[in-house]
Amino acid sequence: MSDLNDFIPTSDTVVVEIKHPNTGKTLDNDDGSPMTITVMAPYTREYKALIYKQASERIQKSGGVMPEYTYEELDKASTTLLSSATIEWNITFDGEKPKFSAKKAKEIYEKVFWIKPQVEEAIASHTAFTKD
Repeated sequence: MSDLNDFIPTSDTVVVEIKHPNTGKTLDNDDGSPMTITVMAPYTREYKALIYKQASERIQKSGGVMPEYTYEELDKASTTLLSSATIEWNITFDGEKPKFSAKKAKEIYEKVFWIKPQVEEAIASHTAFTKD
């Protein structure tokens, strides 16, 4: 017998282990810990609020009509969303463990461009259920 309550997510975050772009091997920090980025799960109220805010701002800018987007605009919007949805990390960048901030996250997602698709894929495929 199934109970729908068994299929309610149990975690509000997604922890992504950063993989080498060519080998797929998890990258480690100098202390031996895996490099990770933690983001809000896509079904959380906070993540949805970020999406709604971004969409509302776009509609307002376009005079109340559904705006058309260029690929560049979509890429920038997704980077902004992802950096806002990132909540912490354990990474090494430029020889140090940088203090987390949304601004620094955006910089890293732009400079180390191959990380962004890894995090987006983890969000898209995230399951946080207690039972199969």
